[in-house]
Amino acid sequence: MPIAIKHLTHTYMPGTPFETRALFDVSLSIRDGEFVGVIGHTGSGKSTLIAHLNALIRPEPGRVIVSGVDVGQKGQSLIEIRREVGLVFQYPEYQLFEETVEKDVGYGPRNLGLPDAEVKVRVAEALSQVGIPEELSGKSPFELSGGQKRRVAIAGVLAMRPSTLVLDEPVAGLDPAGREELLKLIQDIHKGGVTVIMVTHSMDDAARLCGRLIVLNRGEVAFDAPPAEVFRHGDELVEMGLDVPECVKLVKRLNECGFHLPDNLFRMEDVERAILKEVRGC
Repeated sequence: MPIAIKHLTHTYMPGTPFETRALFDVSLSIRDGEFVGVIGHTGSGKSTLIAHLNALIRPEPGRVIVSGVDVGQKGQSLIEIRREVGLVFQYPEYQLFEETVEKDVGYGPRNLGLPDAEVKVRVAEALSQVGIPEELSGKSPFELSGGQKRRVAIAGVLAMRPSTLVLDEPVAGLDPAGREELLKLIQDIHKGGVTVIMVTHSMDDAARLCGRLIVLNRGEVAFDAPPAEVFRHGDELVEMGLDVPECVKLVKRLNECGFHLPDNLFRMEDVERAILKEVRGC
């Protein structure tokens, strides 16, 4: 389910002393099956951009087209758009509100008007997908651990069976073990055929997971390219208030010390192989 964004501009509180331009003339497309990272400094427009993808914010001016459907068209069904594009907010556990885990995950499918039997199937599948055991389905979501709450919130989006999953800083606030578990889950969801768009402040996560990076700077697209190409512009990224993965810094330092490693390495396993190859060739 491709997504096309055309000349999208968004200004908060226009015509007031607090007018703020969040996006300016953004044009890009997301192809089916991609894993796209969206990065940028605080206030660069990341969250505003993804809020347009499932019509939380209507495009004006500009256009957002989801699988041929113009999101901004008057009378367009929001339910159908959100059925295709699932959005998981930062700290998604704050979205939980139902009495039980089962009811919370089933909220979206019920709103689609699906029969109870289908809702039950979708809830079971989504909870299994995120690793929540069946015995927790009858508990209050507020009795769960922080990591479990986040998984339940993600399950609620997956139960809608979206073609595209959009995540805003999905591992924010989690401990290292929890981060790795959730990132592995997101990878598995992508491998299952879902297009993933992930906002992240972690350059290392972006390097490991994403096949393409969109870099926003002051509401405009600064870069839109594979990670290897984006991270070659380390100095420019730093000027934007960003950074590069730790292994990119390592390669630069090693080359300053006499190594001759390629400058397009951004994953640690590739750096390790390059170092071994050079050492063994000496």
